[in-house]
Amino acid sequence: MLRACLLIASFLSTAALAADVPAWPPPPEVRERMAQLQAEISNPDTTPEARRAARAALAKLLRSPGAPPLDPDAKREPRAAIIPFGPIPPVPVPEAPPAPRPPVATLVPAPPRPNAPLFDPRTGRAIVPDGRTAIDPVTGRVLQQVPGGYVDPATGRFIPGR
Repeated sequence: MLRACLLIASFLSTAALAADVPAWPPPPEVRERMAQLQAEISNPDTTPEARRAARAALAKLLRSPGAPPLDPDAKREPRAAIIPFGPIPPVPVPEAPPAPRPPVATLVPAPPRPNAPLFDPRTGRAIVPDGRTAIDPVTGRVLQQVPGGYVDPATGRFIPGR
């Protein structure tokens, strides 16, 4: 029973809304009258009173039948072009740029001297370079040159070079 009442109520409210909706586009005679009113509003020879009356008549034609009457002379409150928000806080301006920091100390390795002798870090003995090889003067072993130093082929020990 309740469902039937709700169904009938929703049907009647929908029918009432449908009766309130005007037909669009309007009939040809209404469109002609709208065009006449627009021409009267845009005509520079029309008096202000006639222009005001034409605006009111055009507004009445454009509005739905159930809308309240519109007063064309009523002052409207100005609208913002954007949605307004609170006041904008001032942007802080720095007083002066900070002083530059002192340079940071860095270590730069000195370039190797071309005639500097090589030393075996394990024994502390001097090694004499001879082109692509080096000779250990104490043992007489010939060391083979590799990237970054020399290798003793007998022991496989690496000796850093220049």
